[in-house]
Amino acid sequence: MGKEFVVVMRGPSAMLFDHNKQLRVQDFQSDVGPVNITYTTRYLNRGPEVIMPGDLWIDIRGSANSLGEALEPFANAGLGMLPLLTLSSNSAIEDADIELGFDNTSGLTERDYFQNYIPPESNVVHVGRRINIEATIALLRALGPHPDSERLRRGANQYRLALLSWRLGRETLSLAHLWMAVEAITKAKLRAECVAHGVIEQADLAAKMGVDLKQLDGVIRKELILKGDKECYEKARKASDGFEHGFLGYDKIRELSRDVRHRMADYVRVAILEMCGLDDNTFATLTSDPYDKPLGYWPVVKYLRGKLVGSGDELAAPGNAYPFIRWNPTIKSSKLNENGRIECQLNETLTVETAEGIGFQQQSLEVWQAG
Repeated sequence: MGKEFVVVMRGPSAMLFDHNKQLRVQDFQSDVGPVNITYTTRYLNRGPEVIMPGDLWIDIRGSANSLGEALEPFANAGLGMLPLLTLSSNSAIEDADIELGFDNTSGLTERDYFQNYIPPESNVVHVGRRINIEATIALLRALGPHPDSERLRRGANQYRLALLSWRLGRETLSLAHLWMAVEAITKAKLRAECVAHGVIEQADLAAKMGVDLKQLDGVIRKELILKGDKECYEKARKASDGFEHGFLGYDKIRELSRDVRHRMADYVRVAILEMCGLDDNTFATLTSDPYDKPLGYWPVVKYLRGKLVGSGDELAAPGNAYPFIRWNPTIKSSKLNENGRIECQLNETLTVETAEGIGFQQQSLEVWQAG
């Protein structure tokens, strides 16, 4: 009988749990035996009315012979669920890192302990979305016994990687992972179609669909996974092949990726959810607002627009290379509202650093959710 160990991980996430809410996964099989995993959001008290969501917090507990034996397998178990949490919430979750590991065996007077330095969360406001715990549990239960569970998990992980690049300028990486997700789930969709058509062999399915066996995978992808969207299929395949094999200019690849990225994400996610065999209510919940829109993980962006006014060709303050507005934001209040959105009130202090005789006339201060 091994000792009892606790491994704690944390990392950035656009997926949020309500305060004091968590998702528990019992008896998840790690490389050293079953572990119990708890996922929750760490909340940061930054002032009387400033409660900010911090990192995703993962607590993994189980038995092992030593702390060294527990650390990596426990961590891999904790990370193994992230693709499904991304699939459920349709929001980006970055890889978490081990922060703590320790012997939690009852009755000991000496215990092994490990800690990894992870920088504390900043006060920068990031976008976030509340996860639906009940729908997520239903998804996990449906996927567990699925005969193609492993392939669907691979597709979900590629979807997670796509959302990690879900921001302006990274469309190519997003699309590359979405195309790999399509490739990962093709055989699962093919086998599901065999069952639906009452056949066992792929050749028999090809005959029923009226296509050559060599074309079957492509037809499954274009007609079933991408719902017959020929433009999306052709542009995504061309962008992916051009990116992988280097025969297209990057500008052209990005243009193709930008054209179809959102459609590809919707087709891929819906295809995986359809194959999981969810009940109608869970499927409707996970494909309705706000979960029908991918959400990356990035800070809100702020733009200041105005005019430099005054006489003189020297614009920068002494010692500066350029005219500059020193930006000092402070958070007046922050909370997660009942709709699962982060509500913040910010105070923005702007200090103008320009040459003598040069002033700044503000026209607008804009706050945007980029992506």
